[in-house]
Amino acid sequence: MRIIPSATPISSSDRAFNYGDGVFTTLLVNEHQVELLPYHISRLEHDAAAIKLNIDTHTLEAAIAEQVKAIKNASVDNASPKYVLKIHVSGGQAGRGYARSEDSEALIRFSQHPYPSHYDNLANKGVSVICAQTRLAIQPLLAGVKHMNRLEQVLVKHEVDEAGVNDAIVCDTQDNVIEASAGNVFFYLNEQWYTPSLKGSGVNGVVRQYLIDSLLNDNCALHVGEYDLSYLQNASAIVITNALMGVMPVQQIRMPDFSYVNFDVESDAIVALKQRLENVLKR
Repeated sequence: MRIIPSATPISSSDRAFNYGDGVFTTLLVNEHQVELLPYHISRLEHDAAAIKLNIDTHTLEAAIAEQVKAIKNASVDNASPKYVLKIHVSGGQAGRGYARSEDSEALIRFSQHPYPSHYDNLANKGVSVICAQTRLAIQPLLAGVKHMNRLEQVLVKHEVDEAGVNDAIVCDTQDNVIEASAGNVFFYLNEQWYTPSLKGSGVNGVVRQYLIDSLLNDNCALHVGEYDLSYLQNASAIVITNALMGVMPVQQIRMPDFSYVNFDVESDAIVALKQRLENVLKR
């Protein structure tokens, strides 16, 4: 595994560039601290192993700390901005062909990006979403993995932009609800939380995994399974989660028949779920 300076150009032989052979994660850094860092490290280790790539998590964690420290030292008066740090893990460099050579080592790149400040406003009023026509392919070997083959999400984002909404609910090819365009979905039905299974497709987000762990550890009712759109239609509350937006309430869904379903963005269930996440971020 090798850390590549951010200014280094990407080689034309890079396997991530040629084949999407790599994984990535997107971290939120707030007050010079990476939120949910253990979950990011754990997912990177899991996802890299899923595509037969070895990474040294101790070296990676140290490199993340160095990146955050360098950004802090470069800021004016040690200001504590909220920003995004992306970690890009490539399958290395090799010649033409799908097979990864035995001496190809993982390449780690970091990039810094502004925090999407519009999330703060949306967190209060909620997001409006459509049900995407694009379907996610079912591939159990890559289910849950945040790999670099994201063409399905690119197509979903085109739908979102054309509809003039904030996001989309995305189903798989068997019409099971899976996730949003770049986040996971939880819905509240009959005073219990539900979240779709990711056994066949989708990305296991770090906030999703934290909330599952937290709810189950506290013996709270949580169901993980296969649900079609009718479950969302009957839910009293829906949220989208990811590392940058945290727990984002859904205000309205436009269903495939162009009917609209509205939801309470200030429900007690959503407030409690947000508080559950905030509790771990304050530690």
